[in-house]
Formats: sequence, C-alpha cells, structure tokens
Amino acid sequence: MNATIHGTEILYQLQYSKRQSMELEITPEGHVFVKAPVGVKEYEVLAFLKKNAKVLVKNQERLENREYVSSEKVYEEEENYLLLGRVCKLTDLLNPIPESKEAIQDALKKAYTKQTRKIIQNRVAYYETIIKVKCKSITIVNSPASWGTCNSRKELTFNYKLSMADLSAIDYVVIHELCHIMHLNHDRSFWRDVGKYDKDYKAHQEYLRRFGGVMTI
Repeated sequence: MNATIHGTEILYQLQYSKRQSMELEITPEGHVFVKAPVGVKEYEVLAFLKKNAKVLVKNQERLENREYVSSEKVYEEEENYLLLGRVCKLTDLLNPIPESKEAIQDALKKAYTKQTRKIIQNRVAYYETIIKVKCKSITIVNSPASWGTCNSRKELTFNYKLSMADLSAIDYVVIHELCHIMHLNHDRSFWRDVGKYDKDYKAHQEYLRRFGGVMTI
C-alpha cells in the first residue's frame, strides 16, 4: 500500500491483529509496517502515518539517497554492484579484473555462484532444523524466471544472483522453498507456514520485486 505524506510517497505494509492501538515498525532495510487493530478505518491509518511524518519522510530520503546501482553494467572499477544487499565495487568482487567484457561476466557469475552456494547451504541447513524438513539436494542455477524452486523429489534450486540480495530476503526464499516440501502449491496452508517462519515475507517479496531488476552482472 502507499500514501503521500508531505509530498513524499510512502510504501507500507498494513498488518491487522488483535491489538488496542497502532504501531509503526521500520526495518533496517527501510521496509515500513503499520500494525493496526482489526477493523481500523483507512482514514485512521492515514492520520497515524501523518502523525509519524517526520520519521517516515526521513526513512524515504535515506532509501532514495542510497548509492545508485544500474541494471546495465559497463564494467568499470568504480561501478556499483551488490553483495548481501550492500553496495560494493567490481574490485571487491574480482581480483584481478579480466580484460574483456565476456571474461568479466563469466568471472562475476562464478563469484556470485560461489557466494550464493555458501550462503544457501548454510541457511537451508539452519531452517531445515526449524521447519523440520529435509531437502534431497541443492543446486545453484541461472534462472531468469524464479529465485528458487522445489520439486516433488525435494530437490531445491536457487538463483545464483541471490547473494546480491539482503540476507533477510534470501532467508525468505529459503523458507519459501522448504515450505514447498510440505506443500507443492501456493494454497492457504502453504502461505500460513511461510508466515509462521517469516512474519515479514510480504516485505521481502516486495524487496525482491523492486530491486531484483538491478541484481545483474
């Protein structure tokens, strides 16, 4: 959902629960959550947002002033790339830097694949013990269509670009695929389980939707 506060567009998630008053939560990544009592009216939410205008506008300015990361790369040393949601330089990822564009792309793919495999293996092992499921295998792939998949044989695949994302978003993808071991669909039971292990999964979906386009090599 979004609202315009003092001329600034604010994107937020509205969460209803059995509570007495509204609460504002802003995650370290800048995601905004409004936790509200069941039955609260839209004008009441807007009034609450306006009451917190100062902190909301400041948060939005912080998001907009982050270092720019382009989806189109030119492979210069000072160009911005992403690693675990943070901006880094080409020299932070490759040393030495290959001569040609094609060689740089190949080296970047190998570097990100290595990072993603290490992170995913660690996070899958961690969440397997929590969710109480066990996958058969993990494969890191180049997929233009998805961040992860799970088939009926409990074989998981993950996009090699995932290591560009914030760790909380990576965890969401891991949880999503592990929950598919129990539910090979996206019914209510599936999303109930995803929400059980990642209460902010909608914000992580939005993060991947908004910033997935710049997670490129």
